[in-house]
Amino acid sequence: MKNKKPLWVMALSLFSATMLFLHEPFASQKEEAVAKAVAEYLVAGRAVIAKNQALINDASKGDKGFTPAVYEAQVFEELSRKGVDMKAQSAGDPVGKALIAVHESAMEAVADAQPQINEAGKGFKGFIPAVYGARTGDKFYKKSGIRLKQTSIKFRGDYNRPDEFEETVLKKFESGWEKGKPYSEATTAGGRKVVRHMLPIYIAKPCLTCHGDPAGELDIAGRPKEGYKEGDLRGAISVTVPIR
Repeated sequence: MKNKKPLWVMALSLFSATMLFLHEPFASQKEEAVAKAVAEYLVAGRAVIAKNQALINDASKGDKGFTPAVYEAQVFEELSRKGVDMKAQSAGDPVGKALIAVHESAMEAVADAQPQINEAGKGFKGFIPAVYGARTGDKFYKKSGIRLKQTSIKFRGDYNRPDEFEETVLKKFESGWEKGKPYSEATTAGGRKVVRHMLPIYIAKPCLTCHGDPAGELDIAGRPKEGYKEGDLRGAISVTVPIR
């Protein structure tokens, strides 16, 4: 009985253990906010590319006029409808810093694609939302250390192949998950503490040209269509933010 700890010591130990357990979620709130903002940006950017797809693929035109400045005006408008004012973002705020970096990356991706977009006499240019997203993600990772990826169970390019975590969440999205609701989790990746965030994306009308009916028919890129209907789950934007 001599070694029995007083009740107040046991209570203090339990409180300390509880606080240690709770520390991780609270510590990851900043990173989750960053991940959410970056994912929403990419959705808006993809929408801009999709809306301009017919113009980009117009073989009768050389200079399409779809410049980085035009892209910027349109993506700012898309984001403003979601309550995000890109002009008000500050690099002194973690979310603002990430949004500025991802926007710079997207602008660079559109600038790099100008010869591709403006090639005369050619229809399909290959600059589609998935390619825009992959190029933006690569540039953004080099600027920020944050991984930004598009993924799907029915992936087309190996760069969109889901890892184990992503596949698990994608299946969750397919099985009764609330439509449009994202998923976030503080976990580890590559031996580091990270926040992983996935935002489901759905088939919109412009997507049906390449991903709609009839299933199996080759689209303009020469790949088989999946037979999706408007509103079907296409995949997700996946963001991995290191917890610092």
